Amino acid sequence: MFHIVEKYRTPAQIILGVICLSFVFAGGYSLAVPGTDYISKVGDIKIKVNEVNDFQRRLQNASGNSVSKQLAYDSLVDQAYIQQGAHDMGISVSIEQIKQVIASDPSFQENGKFVEAKYRAFLQQAGMSEEALVNGLRQQYAMQTMLNLMKAGNLVSDTQAKQMVNLLQAARQLQTITFPAANFASKVATDDSKLKAYYEANKKQYYLPQAVKYEFVQLSAAELGAKESVSEAELKEAYDQIPTSASAPKPSLEDVKAQLTQEIQARKGVALVAKMKESVSDLAFNNPKTLQPITDKLGLKIHKVDQGWITRDIASAGGMPKALQDVLFGNDVLVKRYNSEPVDIGNGTYWVVRALDVRKEHQAPFAEVKSQVQQDYIAVESKKLATAAAKQALDAVNKGTNPNLLWSPSADLTPQQAVALMSKDDFQSWIKAKPANGKPAYILLKDQQNPVLVKINAIMPPHDMDNVLPQAKQVISQSLAQNLATSNLEWLKSRYKIKQGVQKLETGDEQ
Repeated sequence: MFHIVEKYRTPAQIILGVICLSFVFAGGYSLAVPGTDYISKVGDIKIKVNEVNDFQRRLQNASGNSVSKQLAYDSLVDQAYIQQGAHDMGISVSIEQIKQVIASDPSFQENGKFVEAKYRAFLQQAGMSEEALVNGLRQQYAMQTMLNLMKAGNLVSDTQAKQMVNLLQAARQLQTITFPAANFASKVATDDSKLKAYYEANKKQYYLPQAVKYEFVQLSAAELGAKESVSEAELKEAYDQIPTSASAPKPSLEDVKAQLTQEIQARKGVALVAKMKESVSDLAFNNPKTLQPITDKLGLKIHKVDQGWITRDIASAGGMPKALQDVLFGNDVLVKRYNSEPVDIGNGTYWVVRALDVRKEHQAPFAEVKSQVQQDYIAVESKKLATAAAKQALDAVNKGTNPNLLWSPSADLTPQQAVALMSKDDFQSWIKAKPANGKPAYILLKDQQNPVLVKINAIMPPHDMDNVLPQAKQVISQSLAQNLATSNLEWLKSRYKIKQGVQKLETGDEQ
């Protein structure tokens, strides 16, 4: 929209950016019928459809990502509250200060002096009058001043900063005891009534997706090439093609013989695949219900994948190429039970696949999955028993009875490491635990595969606390400023009631 952005890449670009936003945001046009020229209004500030659309485009251009109309509109509404608050508080900047800002912009200077011709060119290419530029700058500075006031008053003490560092950066010196659930499996009693009750409570868990057992033949350039012999003449021909260089002597044939052999075999393998692929395709098509003719005539081995059901999710998690997934779970293979065409799976390798058995998507009855239900039930109940034993041990150590527990050797764990290993609830318990009065702190991690009792012996602050402390104070200050600004914005929203106009925010075409 504003071609000057392409010409001036220094502070003039910044001025243009903020002024375009403020000027568009401030409006300046009105229609005869009140309310028909805006979506909503905060005090005297109107938010219009064209402003939202323009702001959305500029946000997308700046970020390179998609931005919804709703987000653009919400941002303009927030700015309207800030601008109206600044206006009512009498926050303003003088014309002399505005002129000084413009005159001191390097984009409008030559040899350190203001050049009016550059300034006029800026206005002309931006399609903006001088009055609009000045008004826009005045509004922008007022808004920024208001925002600064909204964030003010968040001094951070050294004590606060040290508390945050100890909480979020200090390593914990700890020992652990794991209570393996498997050790309690023998104590779990099972019968059909318990298993059926567990099945009914977790029925969705036994809804079985579509799955397949299959077989395939593989046409591989690497495998075929490895079986090919390489003559001395072929080796000599390949060796003679190695370029010579004055800076590096040519290696001897013996030194590169193995490498040349592999390269020649690889080329032969590629040629064989190209030659055999059509034959494989014809045999698969002419004998759609079996792969045996491919084995009989071409010597390609049949590989079976029939030890367990393969769902699409399992295939994807196992790294099966998408092209092969699409074929294996496609209509021809899964429904018609035909051989597939050769599927390129990369690296000069092709597969022809055939379904051996297909499981339809269905809700498995209890009888079909009884063994799995029993396994799951025992696992859940074993975990409960293990957790109960861990809680009993936790109660004992907290009471100082010192039960006979085999703690692991002492180790250090940082918050960064802990957050990657623990659930949210476990991490919160871990981060809050603090040794006191010369005694360890004890917690129970319940969300691990097996419950873990943890003894925290000490919290060790970073060795470079003097360097870390200023950074921590800055982080806390920024967080407090953001929270304060949010609170003040909520106050502004309670003071100025938003008024809806006739224009509508059209978001129906967005995903």
